[in-house]
Amino acid sequence: MSENLIYADLNWTESTRPRLQKVTDVQGSTYAEVKVQSLDTNAAASYTSFGKSFCSRTRVAVLVAVITLLLVLAVCLILMYHPTASSPLDSKSFSTTYEEALDCPPSWEKKGKKCYFFSEIQEKKDWNAFRKECTDMNSDLVIIDNEEELHYLTSRSSGHYYLLGLKYSTSEKKWKWINNVEHSTNMFTIGGDFTDYFCSVIGHGKIETASCGGSSTTQNMCEKAANISERQKES
Repeated sequence: MSENLIYADLNWTESTRPRLQKVTDVQGSTYAEVKVQSLDTNAAASYTSFGKSFCSRTRVAVLVAVITLLLVLAVCLILMYHPTASSPLDSKSFSTTYEEALDCPPSWEKKGKKCYFFSEIQEKKDWNAFRKECTDMNSDLVIIDNEEELHYLTSRSSGHYYLLGLKYSTSEKKWKWINNVEHSTNMFTIGGDFTDYFCSVIGHGKIETASCGGSSTTQNMCEKAANISERQKES
């Protein structure tokens, strides 16, 4: 009987082996769980590192964009305000140099950008004949454009009467220049008889009506644009 009991005890001991297998399985499970946790930790660290790198690149890109925008604005402001401050002087200098380069033919007088021809002959010619004389010289009767020109011609004609390119239109009932621009009384008024004198002259410090048929006391006056002479072109 005692031998049977001992045998039974041995069988019981053998029966405990499956528990060892279970323990082994548990250890395997524990190892697997630890391994998974380790992988999860590495992924989180990698994601955190990626997020920091992405944020850093984003900040750099934003900073570069802001700096570029500021530089563009600075250049625009310089281009807008710098020429405005310097352009009047440059423009005046260029205008002066350009006018100095302009020239007129012999026996013509230069004033500004125009050339004037003052005839010394006093003979009776009608308005059309006087104008043809001008056009034959590639010019035309004088049109007064501004106050400066008015003062110059008033001074230049102080001892003579010169025909102007200003006529009275009987159909429109107004004075008009040969370029079809209406005369403005803000610049000067026309004196004299308006009954049958439909042309005009300047002389002796005033502008007044004159006969379109001509007068022995009226002289011709023509104008044209001054040009750069051949001598100036060569230089």
